[in-house]
Amino acid sequence: VTTDWLKPDKSSGQTVETTAYVLLTMLLKARISYANPILAWLTQDQHYGGGFFSIKDAVLTLEALTLYKSVMTRSVLNQDINIRYKVKGPLGRVSLSQTRPVATPIQVTKNDDITVTTGYGRGVSSVKLKTVFYQTTASTQPRCNFDLTIEVVGPSVSDNPSMKAPHLVACVKYRPPPNEVATESSLAVMKIQLPTGVEPYLEDLRQFRDDEESLVSHYELQGSTVIIQMDWVPSQVFVCVGFRVRTGFKVVGATESWISVTEPQEKGSLCSKQFSSEQQKLQRLCVDHQCQCMTAACASYRGTTTNTLTLEKRIEEICKEQIKFAYKLTVTSSAAEGDFMTYTATVDQVLRPSNEFEAVSSGTEVDLVKKATCSSVDLHDNRQYLVMGSSGSEVTHNNGFRYRFPLDSDALVELWPTCSSPECEDHISQMAELALQMQLVGCSS
Repeated sequence: VTTDWLKPDKSSGQTVETTAYVLLTMLLKARISYANPILAWLTQDQHYGGGFFSIKDAVLTLEALTLYKSVMTRSVLNQDINIRYKVKGPLGRVSLSQTRPVATPIQVTKNDDITVTTGYGRGVSSVKLKTVFYQTTASTQPRCNFDLTIEVVGPSVSDNPSMKAPHLVACVKYRPPPNEVATESSLAVMKIQLPTGVEPYLEDLRQFRDDEESLVSHYELQGSTVIIQMDWVPSQVFVCVGFRVRTGFKVVGATESWISVTEPQEKGSLCSKQFSSEQQKLQRLCVDHQCQCMTAACASYRGTTTNTLTLEKRIEEICKEQIKFAYKLTVTSSAAEGDFMTYTATVDQVLRPSNEFEAVSSGTEVDLVKKATCSSVDLHDNRQYLVMGSSGSEVTHNNGFRYRFPLDSDALVELWPTCSSPECEDHISQMAELALQMQLVGCSS
């Protein structure tokens, strides 16, 4: 505008009209901080030395001034606002003030129109409705679909003469995700990071690759990490691989030992666990807060028919001083619990009772616990076994007691025969006579 403001003309009148419209808009939106400088210009600056150019710009200015006076009397925000569904009733109530000019969003969950009203109060407020869509995305945290156990053990774990002590045994079992149909993992990659100075005998893994039911399709050593590609991993039982290791040299501050299992076809699937490269002699077996120690070595196991043991030798074996109990029992179920496998069994006959577990009798349900790496101790559901050992524990369970017996180096497990060959019938007869002898005479003779 180039007109002299001391002499109002058409262009100055249009400027005043436009400014008045802007002031009206700011007042309708309760933008008082913006309205004040506009009002100052209309009432002071543009009016300096003269009047308005036309009736229109004068009327608009007066209208804006009147509205300003009306708005200022209620410009201090203090409102109670009711929000309700048009048909389905109240939704919420909001109180606004100078110190709390914005309310927390309210979620509309019903399909209905919304009515917003205020019965009393001062100030100007506005309501916004917004549609929000929630998109489900995959978690960035790795998920673990396997149970892992690994340790350095002695020769008693394996019947294979090539597996000399010490050797490392790693076991894995598939844990299907929720709603997963498949009961086994189709492909898994196991990585075992060995500590500094420990060297593997990779040729021991050849037996797992060249077997008829091949478990391992490829293995290699990358630096200090043994990489094993497994074609399948079942979900019912642990599958184990093992190889000998030797300590080339010892260093202070050696790297930590880790095992991890991933599924290349499942992005985000990762299980990892730290382990000790030293051979363990004792392990803790815990149920809730109740723990006991069990030796790290595995139980002795007889899974085939043998006539090398006479009845007298069997009785002598059961009656050894360190043996505290001997039961004939039937395994009913099994479950993996971290580094252990737990077998639930029903006692069929007590061959050697124990003062410590005198409540155990025919029909009592007990738990047999072994390390998952003890693959040579091969127990199956619905099979009978003779179990003897030197230790156990009584734990509270459902307001009662339950007995747990570790299958460690102090225990012996023998498959109770159920075959029909002549050699096997002799074995069955001997075992039946053993049970009868222990019932009638026990260890007193």
